[in-house]
Amino acid sequence: MKSIIDNLKRKAAMLALSISSVEKNALSQKTEGLSLDGSITQRLNQGHICDSLINGEVTEEVLNLKWRTYKVLKASEGFKTEITGYDEDGLPITITGKRNNKKGLHKIKVDEFDNYRLEMVIDNTEIQMGSNQAFDNDNISLFDEVVQNLNDKGEILSVTHGEINSRDYFNTHKNETPINIERTVTPSFYLENFTKKLNVRIIDNETRLLEFYVSKYPDEYNRTSRLFISNLIKEMGKLIPSAMLDINSVEFVTYKSLGVSDFLEFKYDITSFDKIVEFNGYYVIKFIAKTNINGRDITEVHRVTSLDEKYEQKAKK
Repeated sequence: MKSIIDNLKRKAAMLALSISSVEKNALSQKTEGLSLDGSITQRLNQGHICDSLINGEVTEEVLNLKWRTYKVLKASEGFKTEITGYDEDGLPITITGKRNNKKGLHKIKVDEFDNYRLEMVIDNTEIQMGSNQAFDNDNISLFDEVVQNLNDKGEILSVTHGEINSRDYFNTHKNETPINIERTVTPSFYLENFTKKLNVRIIDNETRLLEFYVSKYPDEYNRTSRLFISNLIKEMGKLIPSAMLDINSVEFVTYKSLGVSDFLEFKYDITSFDKIVEFNGYYVIKFIAKTNINGRDITEVHRVTSLDEKYEQKAKK
């Protein structure tokens, strides 16, 4: 009799668990097969390359895609397409040819204070950042509670989420630029934020002259540029620069740069400050530097040898 009662209890417990699983599956927005355990789930695209990319998984397909993308970019580097006319349907007639990056160097004007040969020109256009990065600044403080400003009737006129010291923010806020400068002290102004381009000129096999081009005219959209230029003028003629120009090294990766191929890493260790000159509407800040990294291909770490062999053998995908 006792064994029959125990057996009935086990059956009743199993029935309760089954009903619980069915009820949970029926009432949830994510339905699963009734034969499956509710704790076992699988993403819709799991095992596909798109799912691996989204979730940061390093798979063989992801590595192949990365190297294939770099190969395509390298193969298409330097090509340009020009419209030569239009056909009877009004569609453009184009011609595509290879552009030599080094050819355009002779068109670049350089000052005559130094006679060193120009090696490359690096565009330093600012890289736009997201709002979350912009708010990551010590001069911005967010309140724990939103402050409401009310009128006499108790109506909300405005709300305040935090406060910002605008002068300190614009003075010390460091934008992301292609040129990366390492320094030991925090300057009042970041030179890379005001540099339009960087000229690299050859002194000898190991030594380079780095020229930072800063516009002589204040930027109306950057309220601190006038103050920066004022401080820069004070540096002219000095043998020892202030902290604003006290830098240790300069590093960048080339992309669509004049005189050099794409995806090459360069790093120069500053040995001394040279001078500041005026030229062609710019203040040119010059440094003497030793070559640390001279054109290292950053794509090599992503090379997939087996994929290269398939390309050479023209194997089917």
